[in-house]
Amino acid sequence: MHVTLQSIVQYATLGTLITGLISLVVWARLYRREVNAQIAIELSARYGSLFQSLPAKLWVAHLNSDQPLPEQREEFAVAALQYASIALFAYLLHDRQYLADDVWALLQPEHQRTAASPWFVREWKVVKRQFGMYPNFIGYMERLLPRQGVGDSNKKGL
Repeated sequence: MHVTLQSIVQYATLGTLITGLISLVVWARLYRREVNAQIAIELSARYGSLFQSLPAKLWVAHLNSDQPLPEQREEFAVAALQYASIALFAYLLHDRQYLADDVWALLQPEHQRTAASPWFVREWKVVKRQFGMYPNFIGYMERLLPRQGVGDSNKKGL
């Protein structure tokens, strides 16, 4: 086989093309991971901000298990609506495959913990209709609610 300048240029071009494609795939994967990390950080900040703004009576009931759940108030329903709105945002991002499965797996225990809390169970009945345009999300939230005692508003905790 005779090596010519033309064959060297062809092999070099092929090598450059393959290297470029591999670099593009690696870059796209890294970019997706970075975007998912940014989304996770933003969602965590929103959840944190919401929980910091929860009415004190809900926190007292959570911290002192001897305290009954406070009577229903508008601000509790607003807090549940805000929480469910953030959860809906995360749900839709995952459903439309903008949010990676591993990030979604990080959020699900938080959704489970909050949806199982007595205040949310009680307030979900009030705010659920606001999410009527998203029946799959309602189904997701309903699966997270505790099976027993869903209607018991006298339970304690947050």
